[in-house]
Amino acid sequence: MIRLLICALAGTLLLAACGKQPAAPDAQPQAEAAPAAQHSAAAPEAEPPQPAGEPKDPTGSSDGETVEATTVATSPVAAAVAATTPAPAAAVSSLWKEGENFTVFPVAQPVSTPPGSVEIVEVFWYGCAHCYALEPQLEAWERSKPAWQQLKRLPVIWNEVTREDARLYFTIEGLGLIDKLHPEVFRELHVRARPLTVVANNRVDTAATEAAARKFLLSHGVSAEDFGRFYRSFSIENKLRQAENMSRRYMLDHTPMIIVQGKYVTDISMAGGPDKLFQLINDLATRERGAS
Repeated sequence: MIRLLICALAGTLLLAACGKQPAAPDAQPQAEAAPAAQHSAAAPEAEPPQPAGEPKDPTGSSDGETVEATTVATSPVAAAVAATTPAPAAAVSSLWKEGENFTVFPVAQPVSTPPGSVEIVEVFWYGCAHCYALEPQLEAWERSKPAWQQLKRLPVIWNEVTREDARLYFTIEGLGLIDKLHPEVFRELHVRARPLTVVANNRVDTAATEAAARKFLLSHGVSAEDFGRFYRSFSIENKLRQAENMSRRYMLDHTPMIIVQGKYVTDISMAGGPDKLFQLINDLATRERGAS
C-alpha cells in the first residue's frame, strides 16, 4: 500500500513539471522584446555608412523628400543672381490712391539722374498764377529735401507765348542765375504786371520780347555781352526743342504739374493741397529709390 502511494506521488510531480514547460517558449520572446526595441531606436547610429550622394533605402519612409534629401548647396551663379536682384518696391503709403492722388504713365519716360537718385520734375509756366503761388513752398522743400531727390524744372511749351517764356528761363539757367532770377521773373509778371513776352495782333512780337527780356536781365546785373551769348544761342534752341518734345511725351495739359522719376504725375489738386503735394512727392520718391 505504501509502495502504491509513493508511485502515485511521483507521477503527480512529473505531471506538474510538464504542465509548466509550455510557458518557456512564450517567455522567451518577451525576454527578447526589450533588446529588440532598443535596437530599433538606435538604428540610425548602427547603420553602415552610405556612399556619398547615394540615397538611403526608402522602404517604410513617406513618399515626400526628407530634410536631408532637400538640403543642397547654393551655386555661385545662384548666389550672384540673388545678390544683384533688387528688393521688391516699397508700397506707397495707404494715404494715396492711384488714379485719385496720382496717375502712372503708360510708358515710363527716361530720366537724367544718376543711379540711386530720383528725379522730381516741376512743370511750370511763368504766366501761371498757381505756379507763382507754389514757388515759395517749392523752394522751401528744395532746401530741406534729401540730396538723392533731384529737382528739375521744365518750362512747358504749348505755343509761341510759352516758347518765349521758356527761352527766358533757359537763358537764366545758362547764366547760372536760377536761384536769383527765377523768382524775380514771377514777381515781374504777377506783382509788377510787366509781361516779358510781348504779344501784338495775336502774335508774339519777337523783337519787342527780346528787348523786354534784355532790359529785365540787365537791370539785375547781367551784362549785355552775356545776354547776347545765350538768348538766341544754339544751346538754348536745342533746350527749347527738348522741352517741346517732353511736353508732348508727358502729355502736359496744365501747370503746375509734378512728375516723379518719369513714372508718376500729380498736382496740387490731386494731392489735396500744397502741403500734401510735397508729402506725396516724398512718398513716391522713396518708393522709387527702394525699387532701384
